[in-house]
Amino acid sequence: MTRPRISLSCLTAGPLHRVAAILELYRPVVDEIVVAVNGRFRVPELAPLDGVADRVIPCEMGADFLQERYRAWLYAQCRGEFVCTVDSDEVPSAGLISALPALAAARDVVTYLTTCRWCYPDVAHYLDEYPWEPSWKMVLVRNDPATLHIRGGVHEGVMAAPPFRYLELPVYHLSDATTPTAARAAKVAFYDGLDGRQLLEDGRPVSEVFYLPERHSLHPPAPIPTEDVALVEKVLAADVSADRVLERESVTGEAEPLLPGTVAYDEILGHWPERPLPAGAYRARLEWRRGRSPARDLTALRPDERRQAMVLVENLGDATWLRDGRNRVHLSSRFFSAGPGGSRGELALECGRFAFPADVHPGEATLMPFEVMAPGVPGRYVLAVDLVEEQVRWFECGLEVAVEVRG
Repeated sequence: MTRPRISLSCLTAGPLHRVAAILELYRPVVDEIVVAVNGRFRVPELAPLDGVADRVIPCEMGADFLQERYRAWLYAQCRGEFVCTVDSDEVPSAGLISALPALAAARDVVTYLTTCRWCYPDVAHYLDEYPWEPSWKMVLVRNDPATLHIRGGVHEGVMAAPPFRYLELPVYHLSDATTPTAARAAKVAFYDGLDGRQLLEDGRPVSEVFYLPERHSLHPPAPIPTEDVALVEKVLAADVSADRVLERESVTGEAEPLLPGTVAYDEILGHWPERPLPAGAYRARLEWRRGRSPARDLTALRPDERRQAMVLVENLGDATWLRDGRNRVHLSSRFFSAGPGGSRGELALECGRFAFPADVHPGEATLMPFEVMAPGVPGRYVLAVDLVEEQVRWFECGLEVAVEVRG
């Protein structure tokens, strides 16, 4: 079977007539449209997506719904060489629509970022000032596990893996111009209550500034090109009067009927790269690979000396250790003072962290070069080489060596 060139992905809680109008703009230039919808919709409510989406996948969305945690799962449903992402409140420019096929035909680019222009105070204008312009959106990414890296924090998502390009083919963000201030303020309050609150360089919270421009913008907005205003107005002309919007505020807390085949949140969360590691993830085997030369001998060091070493690291746990991500697992080492019988005494020094060059899946092993730096004070020490999940715990894998630091 020939693989599609471009998959368009959309995660939505409605209104579905408006979503369908957005998808129809992309339909002539993409090969596959995959839409994930709130599983609390009823079957007749999905009718606007008929003939527009190739696949409609109901999924569980709770009161703590955060779309970034769904992104990895949604991308896994896409078969295209590239994935283009659109949200329910975003309209593409005419330039982006016409350029997509050529962008996806390039063989030397992995990801494309384009300008996201925030409409305000109406859909004929956008905020042409910092920080809204330029606001970058990952619009097209190669669907390859080797380069596709997705973060699940607030306002995160697909990371720009090189080689990538910046484009000026805008996507228009509608919510500031179409949503009442009170509703946007409620969204800000939700975001600010989550871990990982983001701040601008000047210390202002990202969510508040972007979603409440009436409090923060300083300059007159700029006009949107006429051909793009026409696309936005076409989308907004969709009759949504009978549509439900099943966002987090609509969750009742009681058991609600779900569409047949609704994907459970636990399954979706299983794709989220930065989900908390389970208790069974902290099992590993480390084996020395030092080599027979004095330069690789760690038993005798000078104060503050740096020396290279290498170990084989095997993942004996039940979760993947990521090459990068917020909850990182690193190789590191610590020097302890030598206690009775060569036991660990007081912690004397933590050495540098070394990230895995590629994901390490359960059952896999990888060679890891690393460096140790000796304590500055002469004495006898225990060097413990181990894995650590930052801000969480050391694995305590038990690979140790007695070291004498000689002045």
